[in-house]
Amino acid sequence: MDPTGTTSIREPLQKLLSHVPQANHPSLGHAYHLASASHEGQSRDAGQPFITHPIAVTLILASELGFSRDAEMMTAALLHDAVEDSALTLEDVLPTFGPVVTGLVQGVTKVDGSSTRRSARRSATLQRLFTAAHDDPRVLILKLADRMHNMRSLEGISDENRRHRIAQETIDVYAPLSHLLGMDRIKRELEDRSFGCLDPKSHRQLQRLLDEGPPNHYWEFQDSVSRAMVEEGIRARLRLHTKSLRSIYRKSPKGRVSHINLANIHDRYVVQVVVSNKDSCYRSLGVIHGKFPPLMEGLKDFIALPKRNGYQALHTTVIDKGMRFEVHIQTPSMHRMGELGVATLRGDALQEERRMRWLQELSEWHEHAGPSDRFLNEVKRILFVQEMAAFTPKGHPIVLPEEATLVDFAFAVHTDLGLQCTGGQINGSPASLFSVLNWGDTVEVETSPDQHPKRNWLRYVKTYRARRLIRRYFARSSQSDGLMFD
Repeated sequence: MDPTGTTSIREPLQKLLSHVPQANHPSLGHAYHLASASHEGQSRDAGQPFITHPIAVTLILASELGFSRDAEMMTAALLHDAVEDSALTLEDVLPTFGPVVTGLVQGVTKVDGSSTRRSARRSATLQRLFTAAHDDPRVLILKLADRMHNMRSLEGISDENRRHRIAQETIDVYAPLSHLLGMDRIKRELEDRSFGCLDPKSHRQLQRLLDEGPPNHYWEFQDSVSRAMVEEGIRARLRLHTKSLRSIYRKSPKGRVSHINLANIHDRYVVQVVVSNKDSCYRSLGVIHGKFPPLMEGLKDFIALPKRNGYQALHTTVIDKGMRFEVHIQTPSMHRMGELGVATLRGDALQEERRMRWLQELSEWHEHAGPSDRFLNEVKRILFVQEMAAFTPKGHPIVLPEEATLVDFAFAVHTDLGLQCTGGQINGSPASLFSVLNWGDTVEVETSPDQHPKRNWLRYVKTYRARRLIRRYFARSSQSDGLMFD
């Protein structure tokens, strides 16, 4: 027995210190003692001392996400709940730890307001988070690490309704946010843990179905690919990657696990091929297509056209012995980017600039001053998207959500182009304002100085940027009209 919880604190704290450079131990120790004193007497739902949660979040950042040398992140992680759950204030944090750490702590602190609706508080908290991300994108990673540990310890919460609320919010916001940030490893974990909470029976059934591992034909196909690579002198590392349980579950008829035929879900496993450089990626694709006939609709070049979150790989689906196999080809750095996304962009000025550009669309949300419910809807809308790329007449790719329209394309290129858009051409054929674009379309936008947005445009456009600029146009028009009558 350990009634004081000393062991549950000492062991993870020692593990944390083993990951952090010795030079940062004094500042980390200071933050720990302040957090420990602030949370004294508080317990987690399962009975552990509350300080075990900040330690665990800091350890996730240090050991799993590569932030062990980031003293500001380590310090903020230890303090991240102190302002929210104790008498400590941001004014207490600022003099000792500075504005950067204080900003990170403030960004992940929930908005107080027990008298307001839960949905309004949640929206206000998200607004604060994205506003903070405008200045320091690390706050989003800190929030995801916090959510990871909360999901790992979800079983300690006895209230089933509360567990379900946390899991549903994770599915609605934090899993897709991790995808937007390119952090696929976190996305898979958050999705599967939420799925296990919201539908434990289906989760257990599906887990049992997959426990036996990949069928033999997957191993045989992987061996065939490996031999083909060796024959062509390409050094490659191959592995079978399992899709998340929830993504497989969504393929089941009407969401019933008992009706799932795993043999018919060809992409429940992905054959990952990791080679040394970009040229070898394309050589490997040629080798695979030379041996196995490809399905053209399964061919995607995310190296030439990276996804919005920076993800790069060659995707293809091929046929072998009458069965389909999905193959992803990457370099080691591309693979790491796909697993950890924005967390890998640290260090030099170029990476920091890229990270800021990456989060530009997120950071624009802090300008959104509409009702909180509309804000939450915008968050969900922008997170739950599949992507495609269309091209300008000069061949510049524009990444948009699937089913984006010509007007969305125009606004993505330039604000004035969208405001004055009258239509255009898609692959040389005339197209209307709201013609839906497909992957690879070449789009030419036509404009007129007499054209102005109409309010019904908001019903058809798919991108947050287009909706925001159209609303801003009408807000400014209303102000101008009001001035005329003053």
